[in-house]
Parts: sequence; C-alpha cells; structure tokens
Amino acid sequence: MHALEAKVLIFGIGVACASCAFAGDTSGTMRVGDMQFGNALDPRGWTPMLYPADPDGMSYLHAGMLRTPTGLPYRFPPAAADVKPLGKATDWTYSGVVELGFIHVGGGRNAEFFRQYADWKSGFALGLLALDFQNAKTGQYVELRGSRLSGDDQFYRLRAGQYGRYRVEAFYRDMPHTVSTNAYPLWNGVGTSDLTLPSPLIAGASTPGQVAAAHAGSSRRTIGLTRTREGIGIEGTVWRNWIGSASVTNEKRSGTRLWGGSMFFNYPFPDNGGVLETVRPIDFRTTDVNLSVRNVGRIWRFMATYTGSFFRNNQDHLNFESPFRLYNVVGTPQVADIKYGQFSLEPDNDYHNVRLDLSRELKGNGQFTVAAAYGTMRQNDALLPPTTCTGTGGIFIAPPVNYTFNCADWNTTNALSQKNANARIDTGLIDTRLTFRPTPTFGWHANLRWYREDNKTRYLAYNPITGQYGYISENGSQGSIVPGESGIFDPRNPLLHSANVTVRNVPYGYTDTLFELGGDWEVAPKQSLSATYTFDHNQPKYRERKRVDDQRIKLAWVARSVGGATIRASYEYASRTGDHYNYDPYKQFFSESLAGFVDPVTGIAAHTVDDMRKYDLSDRTENKARLILTYPWGDSTTLSATFYGSRDRYDTQIGRQNTSTTGATLQWDWQPTPATTMNVYLGAEGTRLGISNVADNESLIGSNIGQTNPSLGGPLYPYANQWWEFDRERNSNAGLSFSHDFGRVRADVSYNYSGSFGHVGYNYASLAALAYHGPNAAAAAGDSFPDNSYRSNSVDLGLSFRFTNQLGMRLFGRYETGSFTDFHYAGFDNTLDYDHRVYTDKGPQRHYSASLVGAMLNVKL
Repeated sequence: MHALEAKVLIFGIGVACASCAFAGDTSGTMRVGDMQFGNALDPRGWTPMLYPADPDGMSYLHAGMLRTPTGLPYRFPPAAADVKPLGKATDWTYSGVVELGFIHVGGGRNAEFFRQYADWKSGFALGLLALDFQNAKTGQYVELRGSRLSGDDQFYRLRAGQYGRYRVEAFYRDMPHTVSTNAYPLWNGVGTSDLTLPSPLIAGASTPGQVAAAHAGSSRRTIGLTRTREGIGIEGTVWRNWIGSASVTNEKRSGTRLWGGSMFFNYPFPDNGGVLETVRPIDFRTTDVNLSVRNVGRIWRFMATYTGSFFRNNQDHLNFESPFRLYNVVGTPQVADIKYGQFSLEPDNDYHNVRLDLSRELKGNGQFTVAAAYGTMRQNDALLPPTTCTGTGGIFIAPPVNYTFNCADWNTTNALSQKNANARIDTGLIDTRLTFRPTPTFGWHANLRWYREDNKTRYLAYNPITGQYGYISENGSQGSIVPGESGIFDPRNPLLHSANVTVRNVPYGYTDTLFELGGDWEVAPKQSLSATYTFDHNQPKYRERKRVDDQRIKLAWVARSVGGATIRASYEYASRTGDHYNYDPYKQFFSESLAGFVDPVTGIAAHTVDDMRKYDLSDRTENKARLILTYPWGDSTTLSATFYGSRDRYDTQIGRQNTSTTGATLQWDWQPTPATTMNVYLGAEGTRLGISNVADNESLIGSNIGQTNPSLGGPLYPYANQWWEFDRERNSNAGLSFSHDFGRVRADVSYNYSGSFGHVGYNYASLAALAYHGPNAAAAAGDSFPDNSYRSNSVDLGLSFRFTNQLGMRLFGRYETGSFTDFHYAGFDNTLDYDHRVYTDKGPQRHYSASLVGAMLNVKL
C-alpha cells in the first residue's frame, strides 16, 4: 500500500466498525459520468466500505495474500457486507451506513496550503451516507453515496442498474480551490468585471504615495473558486449485441483569480501608467455531452462515439481603473483620457468530435484495428473595441516625432474589420494498428497514425473608419509613451507608413504522421525482451520549421526469476532533426507584407537572433532509463524500488540547451494478517534546466548601424550581451503508516512529509547583458536569485471503536505544519506598492501550523 493510500485510509473518518463493509464499487464498468468521487474527508469516496478485511483473502483455495505476476501484493479484500431483506415477499436486500459528527479546526486554519483543496470549517459534517440495495436473483442494484464537509466541499452520487444489462447514474459535487488567503486588492468590485478605485483615489490622477496610503487600508481577502459539477448518464444494451451510452455533465466555476493589469511598464521611465496586479472574475460554465454505441461480435468489433463540449463565460471582459497618469519618454503628461484598462476574457466556444473504431480478428492469432475521427473547435464571440480611451492620444513632443489619434475612431466596434471572431480549428485522425502473436513466445505489432490540426481562423486588423491597419497598443498607453509604438500602420501617413506592426493572426496548425513497429519475445521462462521503433514526422504550419522528424527506440527487459525478485528495465533513445530553421517566418502577418509599406531608411530591426531555437523545434537527443525492482520477502512483506532518469540535449546556442531528471522511490509493505498493515515510503527527484539568451543592443534600434543584422555576435546581438540561466529543483517526500485492529478498537497512525527546493542561478558575458548595468550592477546582480523552499509535515491519528454491530465511533485528529520561502514575494510583507507598481497577493504564509480534531458517530442501517 502506498503512503498516500495509507493516509487516505487512516484519515477516512468513516472507518468506525469492523462490520460496516459493503459490496465493491461498480466504477469498473464503461465510463458514464464521473469515475471518481471523494472530498477531503475521504478522497476515495468509499473508504469505510473497505473494512474489515476478509481473512480468506482473494481465494478460498489459497490462505493469506496473493501477489500479482510482478510480485506486488493484492490487498486483503473487504469482507462481504451483512445484508438485510428489504421485505418478506421480495428478493431485494439492503445495507447501509451513515456517519455524522463534529470537526474542530484550530491554529492556522486559513493557511493557503492547509485549505488549498479542502474547505475545512469547524462544525457538523456528514462523513458518509451510503445505501446499497441488491437483488441477487436478478442482478439489479441501487447505490447511494454522499459526503459533506461544507457547502463548497461535498459530493452525492446515485447509481442504479442491472449487471450485464444497463446502468444509470446521477451525481452532484462541489470542489474548492483556494488560490490565496493573503490577498489585499486595491480595487472595489472584486468578483465583478468592473474594478473601480477606492476614495480618495482618482483614476489617472493619483500619486504613488496616495495609492500606497489607500492600499494600506485594504481588507484581507481570500481569492479562489469553487467547481460545481453535476451530471446524468446511462449505459445499456440497445438491441442484441449493441450497447449504447449517453451522458451529460455540467461544470460551473465561480470565484476570483489573480490577474494582470499592465498600463505599460515604468522601469525605464520615471512616471507612467505602471504595472498593476488585479483580480479577475471566474464565472464559467462547461457542458459536456458523450454518446456512444458499440457492437462486440465474434469477429468484428465496432464503436461510434460523439463528444461535445460547450463553454460559456458569463463575464466577457475585465475593466479596471488605473490610478496613475501617463507621461511620455521626455516626462510630458499626456492629454488623452487613458485611465482605463481592459482585457477580453475567454470567449464562448464549442467543440465537436465524431470517432469510429473498427477491429477484426485475423487468422494466425492477429487483430486489425482502424479508427477515424473528425473534430472541430469554433468560437464566434462578439469582439471588443480596440481601446477604451477618450480624447486625443499619441505622442506629444515635437514634429516629426508627434503622432496623434482620435480615441473616438478606436473605442468603438466600428473600428473592427469584423464584429465577431469567426474562429475555427478542424482536426482529423486516422489510426491503424496490426497485431500478431504467431507463437506463444513471440508477438509483433505495427501502428500507423495520421493527425491534422487545421486552423481556419483568419483575422485582418483593419479600421474602416480611419483606413489604418493594426490596433492601439496597450489600450493607448504604450503608443502615448514611446514614439513609433502606437501599433498602427498607415500607408498614407509618412509617420506611419514604415511602422511594422501585427496585422493578421497566425493560424498555427500541423500535420503529424507516426509509424511504430515493435515486438516482444519470451527468451526464457519468466524472461522477456521487447523492442519498439517509432518514427514521428511532424509538419508544422507557419512555424520556424516545416518538417520535424523524431525517431525513437525503446528496449525493455522483464525478468521474474532473479532470486525471487521481479526486475523491469527499460531504455529509450530519441533523436529529433528537421529541415532548415527560419528564424523569422512571420513577415506575412506584419504590415511589411501590405501594399504601401515603405522600408525604413535604416531597415527593419531584426526581432530576434537567428541562432535562437524554440525548444519544440530544436534538434534534440534524448535518453531515458527506468529500473523497477520488486522483491517478495516471505509471505507478508514486499520491498520495491524504482530508479529513473532522463537527459535531453538541444543543439543550439540560444534557447533551451539541456534538461535532466533523476529520481528514486523505495517502499516497504507489510501485512502479516488482515488486521495489521504497515507501510514506509521514500521518494526523491531532482531536475535541471539550462537555457541561454542574448540581449539586444537597444542603442542601435532606429539607427543604420547593424539593427537589421540577426546574427549572434553582430552589432545588434553581440556576444557580450549573452547570458545563461541554470535552474535546479529538488523534491522529496516520505510517508509512514501503521494500522491494527484489536477487535473492538482499531488504531491508525500516519506521517507524511513533502519538500521542494528550487535554485535559479545565472551567468553573463558582461554587464551589457543586464537590463541594469550601472556602476553597482555587478554587486547588485550577483550570480543567482534567492532559493525557494516549500516544506510540509502532517501527522494523522485515529481510533475507531465498535460498541455494537450497529454502532461505532471514530475519533481522529491531524496536526500539520509548513514553511515557505519564495523570492517572488520578497518584501511584500512590508508593502505591496513600489513606485508605480501595485501588487495584490502577499503570498502563502511563511510558517503555519494547523490542527484538526473530530468525532464521527457511525450507525449501520
């Protein structure tokens, strides 16, 4: 048993009496609705029904535990439930249990990590409500499960059917997710789509000191959301060998989440709109529809499925007031009323997919399978205006630097080339597989898969009011601060006819063809070898490469006769190559591709260095290895260990250069009798990432000295501006659990530890690689960021008393501690305001300890 399993079993507060076990759950049949139900009280959703364990084990013919072919032990199954007749004149029987009790939460009950996915609250709680009705003669059944920690953390499920004939399911569940318990939003209206500044702040006319003073009086808030999910489904025999299923599920997500709200950065300039962290509303609804029909014949097998998903967002935008006024590069205030920010939130969208699967048995112990699918994703939401500013925007310095625009020509949907998105992506799939096992010791398979993603979305940013292309950048703020960055191209205006701005969306897509050939061979009794070769041919659209080939070889060895142990070892080698790498394939989506564009006298600045390689397109070699050992020690003990590692090398000077992962787990399981179990688990993993980039020489932008040269080592991207980053992360976890049933009393104890350590180091060729390279740059920069560290410890204790066969009680408790250090939140304990930068979240608590105690009365119905 894994440590997590043991923890779940121990903390499952419904485990009260040794005679409250039930029949097994029916989740193993074909999916209808959700498969897993649970909450923080019992993540499994039916833990109480696992006790007591059946002393006969898996078989009346074999005493004690049985093991899988790889040596892992099967857990003792739960004993059959004591059932009662529903009436004298019926074959129906029933069994049930209800758990009611009280929970008290103490200490740091609002610690973010303590309640991240659990809505712990002091008060009464429903541990479990379970009712089972069975008709052994007809195979009919009705199951009810329910649990409630709070109004945001609960589930209920009803299943009914007849084994081998049909099944009907209906469910409802709430799942909380706390994002932050330490947030201090500056704005009023949190949770809505319109954020306003508190008094006495005035949008576009407040100083940093005024903002900091008003922010200091903000109330602490919890940021998070709740997922509410309900559904209904049915599965059963339609006619003869035809089986159909249908389900509809609906999920609503409501709450808040931390969000950006930049009004253009203020790092290089003394004053402007600043950088703002806001809070956005969450008000989504997703409806999923699944339909299927299948036929299982003696030779042919057929399945047709339809999947539909329909997303609706009740909030299509986020508007917020910016407290600061805009100033241009020379410090002159702008006259435009640019004090409102706006984000377009996720649009309503629909997804449809139809799939057909057909398989046939072949002579020679073979099977042929073919699948074909077509999918389409579409959204046609109404678009928002390009800007919300009023008055006159643009740069007010001196001719010829000046460029102004009338906000009224851009703050309306009439400024759009189309009023709706008309976005569409189609997908297609053909997947064939041929499998043969000509002898009991040898088998082979071949697989050919074709998949295409075709993006049909086409949008041209054109304003029919002004006859201009592009859009007002940063809601008008950026274009009113920096000359030449208005975001507009106008072939008729000498100030704008050389502006190279985005005018079209990039309809990314790809076609992927995969071929796989593999075989396995039993070289000796209880020993087998397997080899698989995979060739993946990818053809991206509108990317830096038009062809990417990934070849992979995987070798595996399984031995079940090495000193009684089972050894499973595997090794993979992969090599990715491709055609010529074009560092700039996006010209057709910029204004330089339009008629009337005039090349600047100094040329168009290279937007990136030509040695850059994006990690998913770069040449790469990959090595992976895994070793799994399982040793059955006697009849009741099992030792198991896993060692794994991977290493990737990217053939590039600029971009991702290498990644590696190494890890190991060690586990000891002991179950001498059905009444006693013990488990110890240790795990550790380390990862590394290396990347490199080069800063451009911004002093050359707009000049005729090398700004068009994309070469590494050239004037625009000199070697002196190159820098390297080295990320290292280490994760560890450990667990111990012990449980013993004394008869009338059951004791459960568990301990769990989780830790994470992160280090970000860097190096640079010279101070020119740094954004800031003043006289004290070297001392200020150092060679790394402060380390990040997360640690948590938890202890769970439980005592279950059985007073009678129908009545029991469980006393339980948890004590949890945690510590947290993250340089991203450094200094936020003192203030959330830095000049024109306003933040919202102070981050998780640096140290916390929380406790939880409870008692549950268990009544067998």
